[in-house]
Amino acid sequence: MIAMCRCPHAPFSWWLYVSARRAFDDGARRGPLASIAGILFPGARRAGQTERVMILRAAHMFDGERFSSPGVCVVRGDRIVSLQIGNAPHDATVLDLGAATLLPGLIDCHTHVTAFIKKTAYESMPLTPSLVSDSTAESALKALRNATTLLANGFTTLRDVGSFGPGVDVALRDSINRGLVLGPRMLVAGKSLAITGGHADDNARAPWVHVDDEYEYAVAHGPYGFRERVRKNLKGHVDLIKITATGGVLSHGDAWNAPQFNPDEVTAVTDEAHKFGLRVAAHAHGDPGIALAVHGGCDSIEHCTGVETATAEAMRERGTMMVPTLWASESIVAQKDGAVQYSAELIEKAEHAIAARDAGMQRAIAAGVTIAYGTDCGVFPHEQNNRDFAMMRSLGMAPADILKTATANAADLLGTRDRGRIAPGLLADLVAFRGDLSADITPLVEAPAFVMLGGRRIA
Repeated sequence: MIAMCRCPHAPFSWWLYVSARRAFDDGARRGPLASIAGILFPGARRAGQTERVMILRAAHMFDGERFSSPGVCVVRGDRIVSLQIGNAPHDATVLDLGAATLLPGLIDCHTHVTAFIKKTAYESMPLTPSLVSDSTAESALKALRNATTLLANGFTTLRDVGSFGPGVDVALRDSINRGLVLGPRMLVAGKSLAITGGHADDNARAPWVHVDDEYEYAVAHGPYGFRERVRKNLKGHVDLIKITATGGVLSHGDAWNAPQFNPDEVTAVTDEAHKFGLRVAAHAHGDPGIALAVHGGCDSIEHCTGVETATAEAMRERGTMMVPTLWASESIVAQKDGAVQYSAELIEKAEHAIAARDAGMQRAIAAGVTIAYGTDCGVFPHEQNNRDFAMMRSLGMAPADILKTATANAADLLGTRDRGRIAPGLLADLVAFRGDLSADITPLVEAPAFVMLGGRRIA
């Protein structure tokens, strides 16, 4: 039993959490000793007490790989147990979702839940929390709000690739896992690794301003410096490592598509991370920087703006996934005359990125690169993280291929084989959207008709 607790070094046990919650809920009626016994001695439960079984029915279903009609899914506790209605007990609860499409809970592989949009005209970096005006506590509260916003959009798992508040992403992930707050499951990267003056360094800070070490960016130099940065992030209990292999759109003073890491630095990061079982995500714009990250062993390329055919073919051969974040640059340009004021420099970089984006995406599709859904929400309001679906459709992707990016492909990228598909034994993270998504994906940009997280209906 002790091995199943959730200290910082052990995996969260959903069974233990559910058992504890049930026991304490019964405590008011049966007394504290009986409650404790119910946790420590599961066999002491009342006779006949069983987990609730629910039958979900919908006109259509996408199981992470393909469509079928009608759709049936039997859920017991927090798991899918069958896709056959005949395998459910006679007293199971039936929920008919009508003319909707049932599918696995969606996964966003590129989020920034600690980032938020500021709408004051004098700020040139609207997404970045001020290091002097916003406390870690404020960042945590805003991150929780952003995470629940994404859950309301039907995203039951997030891969958060760069935190702006020290330890906030880890604390939020753990609080959700422990059942202290309601939110999507999270895998977190902590601080993004950067070169001095690089995309994930603070180039907008005045040189006479100094901050505490915990607020400093994860800047290093040389292969051994970056190995140490990986180890520091690992010490902070991250799930993956994020590097900024090239310049970026929303960073001052750098070329948005120029390589920033040296080859030996990329290799050092991936070697060190893989040694500890962590995957590496690489922010990269422009083919030279993308190729640097691919051949350096990174597991996914974030943005992947303007990838050329040879590099795309190398991605396919090596199994490197693409996380395209299509709406992000578009959203920056869309705001240039709006309430959020970006500098002319950043607007110009975003326009260059948009010009290279679609052709690179088409080359990646033609080369057979595996695509995982990711949005870069935090650059734009988190409630807009469903806009990439329509942009994928406009580039010619079929509905099944689009949905697969946010389900099976995303789960494979994260290494979380217990979700992303509808199959017996997997987590009952399920959503439903109105209509037949095999014919029209438009409902994906609307609120889902149904959201279930770990067998618990929340919408």
